[in-house]
Amino acid sequence: MHTPLEEVSSFACSEPFYEWLDGAMRRTILNNMHGIPTDTPVYEKNGWTGDAQLGAPVMTYAFAMHRMLAKWLGDLADSQTSAGQLPVIVPSGGWGYGDLGPSPEWTTVYPFVVRELYRVYGDERVVREHWTALTRYLDWELNRLRDGLAVTALGDYLAPGYGGNPPEDTRLTATAYLHRALLITAEMADVLDDDAVATRYRTAAGRLKDALNAEFLGPDGHYRTAKDPGYRQTSNAIPLAFGLVPENARSSVFASLVRDIEARGNHLDTGALGTSVLLRVLCDGGRPDVARAVATQRTYPGWGYWQENGADTMWEMWPRDSRSRDHYFQGTVAQWLYENVAGLRPGDAGYATFSVRADARTGVDWARTSIRTVRGTAGVSWKRTATGFRMEVEVPVGAVAEVHVPAAGPDDVTAPRGARYLRMDRGFAVHRVAHGTWDFRARG
Repeated sequence: MHTPLEEVSSFACSEPFYEWLDGAMRRTILNNMHGIPTDTPVYEKNGWTGDAQLGAPVMTYAFAMHRMLAKWLGDLADSQTSAGQLPVIVPSGGWGYGDLGPSPEWTTVYPFVVRELYRVYGDERVVREHWTALTRYLDWELNRLRDGLAVTALGDYLAPGYGGNPPEDTRLTATAYLHRALLITAEMADVLDDDAVATRYRTAAGRLKDALNAEFLGPDGHYRTAKDPGYRQTSNAIPLAFGLVPENARSSVFASLVRDIEARGNHLDTGALGTSVLLRVLCDGGRPDVARAVATQRTYPGWGYWQENGADTMWEMWPRDSRSRDHYFQGTVAQWLYENVAGLRPGDAGYATFSVRADARTGVDWARTSIRTVRGTAGVSWKRTATGFRMEVEVPVGAVAEVHVPAAGPDDVTAPRGARYLRMDRGFAVHRVAHGTWDFRARG
């Protein structure tokens, strides 16, 4: 039994395990939709804000979530104190403010979901409706910084080997999530022509970035904290994913992440926060082979280990004795399937813009996905051919897409008439197309 949510997208590819991951995540999400997005149907059944923040991109891609998430945003506003604080579960029965909170990695779900409803559905109304409460919350977070950094009660929850909070200094992830929340709210301020808020939050985000790098970016070229028991993948993947790494340190931070993964036999060592970005970071850095090795790992810890032990939904914890076997916040690998394997990436303003970039093709011969957006169907289908590569892209009315075709150079791509070539970008020829169905081919 669950809230009746219409499925609006599909995914398929030549790797059966990837299709299993997609199905398991969709089942897990539905099993947790009961008027609010719950954490598990097994024991708590609470509206944990961090779970929803991590799962929202997959939720909104897989299902028609506009009405349900808009309603839940109202619950968030209703749960806010007069000072601006939000609890870590919404609705709250009275706890989650001082016990397991404050925790900005969880409660920045408020600006994140507001931003996602504009990104996915073009809903400007929800931005205006929540603007006062939203900015009150962020101002509350800024007013409680310590030494220029955000503090939290939670952190990268349920990393392998830990039954809850991680061992590292959790100010790193707290500051990173608050930094992201400020920047995406500044983007919404631009939509509302609120220049004062946009400027104030971008300035505050810049100060957080400087403070985070000063405290945690070490002389050996990667992020570490004084509490670390060893290298921590999340401490490096999150700054890479959120644009916090200085340009001159990106290569060393990324290289340290790959080294640690390979030293662990291509295993992840992340909790829910790091897991949500790890595979996409690896692809962005040019190592889709490592991302695939992690994604298809059959031994602990990994999603394949769950399948080997009888799973048909996502679990809360990596070991076999996980207390919940119906928990979507560790199943965010599905976002990587849609955005990197098939390659369809949401843009903005209700898919007025989006991009196609299948940069996780390692070990996959073909993939396809499509989603019914507020403008119509957006989709991509690609396959390897005897002579190279073929990609078909569907763009709905009123939308513009950037299509990244894997190729050695622009002369290796046969583009349909009307496609505008823009540039080469790390092994992809980038074209801009508007409404229609577009067939691209590449040699090699």
